[in-house]
Amino acid sequence: MDKAIIIGVYNFVSFQLCQTLLNKGIEVKGIQIDSQTNLFLEEKRLEIGRNANFIEESLPHLNKADGGEKSGKQPLILSVYDLYMQRHEKIIEDKTVLNEIVHYLEQNKNSTNLVIIAPIQFLIDNRSFITPFLARTRDLEMNIQMIYLPTIFGPWQPPIFMFQQAIASSYHEANITPSDREWTEDALFAADAAETMYEIIETGNPGSYLLESGKKGYWEQCAAYFDKNIKASEQRISVPMDREITRVKAKFLTPISEAVTLQKEHMKLLNNTNF
Repeated sequence: MDKAIIIGVYNFVSFQLCQTLLNKGIEVKGIQIDSQTNLFLEEKRLEIGRNANFIEESLPHLNKADGGEKSGKQPLILSVYDLYMQRHEKIIEDKTVLNEIVHYLEQNKNSTNLVIIAPIQFLIDNRSFITPFLARTRDLEMNIQMIYLPTIFGPWQPPIFMFQQAIASSYHEANITPSDREWTEDALFAADAAETMYEIIETGNPGSYLLESGKKGYWEQCAAYFDKNIKASEQRISVPMDREITRVKAKFLTPISEAVTLQKEHMKLLNNTNF
């Protein structure tokens, strides 16, 4: 892999994965599809815009020819995880967005691997908003990698997550409100998750992959570093593993204290800059 396309590049997980790919010298074409709802968009643009290997395009430019020779298959990466957590799923239901992506895949199915990043909950209940997209991509008979994630935390984590709410509450009084979409069985630091996702994507092997910390009660361990009052969901759900899925432990786990400090320091920087 020497090139990649990321749809919704400034969303949380997508942005971290973009940074990881750029750090490895991979050319990334970033397609932003929800700029009006993305927090700190300009700050994110400044963070990666100086990298010569990054180019931002609007969705209609997705289907313009890249030019030049491709070495191996180029992944097209879509983080449904970000859309789901932010309750922006209507974006992928939009026929304009759906048709642009599917059209690109139709024209490039022999030179493209489709990578869909999804929340672990989809292993239990595959939400209807992604069904039409999956149906149309499966009809193309192309390589598809499904990567399922637990809670992801780190710099740029959206406020829908309790960890980020806990940090924000130190700047202004606010209650920590659990989301019905936050998975409290496991967690991974964003940079660790992105590194492991890179290795999966690099193989190009189709299939379903579940990323894990490999640590029992790891979400709760992480939560305790943010705020001792953060509680896991009372309704604990086990993921059925009677289907073909490869469980992948994160290649590396950043020490919790270090990961939490990085997220807190990043939030402090943003507050000093923007407030």
